[in-house]
Amino acid sequence: MRILFASQNKSKKDEISKIFERFSDKYSIYIDDKNIEVDEDQETIEKNAIKKAIEYYKFFKTPVISDDSGLFVDSLDGMPGVFSARFAGENATDEENIKKLLKLMQNRANKIAKFQTVLCFYNGSELITTFGELHGSIILKPRGDNGFGYDPIFEVNGKTLAELTTEEKSKISHRNEASINMVKKLDEI
Repeated sequence: MRILFASQNKSKKDEISKIFERFSDKYSIYIDDKNIEVDEDQETIEKNAIKKAIEYYKFFKTPVISDDSGLFVDSLDGMPGVFSARFAGENATDEENIKKLLKLMQNRANKIAKFQTVLCFYNGSELITTFGELHGSIILKPRGDNGFGYDPIFEVNGKTLAELTTEEKSKISHRNEASINMVKKLDEI
């Protein structure tokens, strides 16, 4: 089954596609050149993922999978959370978001954080959501050239996500857990 990825974020699409391919050859994730803007105005990443999937389905009339993710930092009461992509402003770059987060983290002893992902599949009748989490900590000096978003400052087992290859990251990531669960649920319909 071909499934449209509800985003223009090629990095996320590639990561999810690789994970799906490891567990099933029945699904092909793709991006359409046409893009629709979906206002991510919900109060949770789950509700944002559901909204994106439904709006993409209404526009493209094809099975859709959407993703919403967030970085939740303990000592910041879960911030940036649902606002992770626009933490430093509506059109903020990854670097601007990291800079703002690091400024807030300067004098905080607790660096514990987690990434959470929600995937949502919608085909006009079935609505399926799955979840994934990755626990780690924030480092104050970015390391690594791979990945995107907060990857250069999110450390797991001594390495940042930006120091891992795409394959290494996809085996441990929050998207890995959500994607594996999604493949299992899709196999049931």
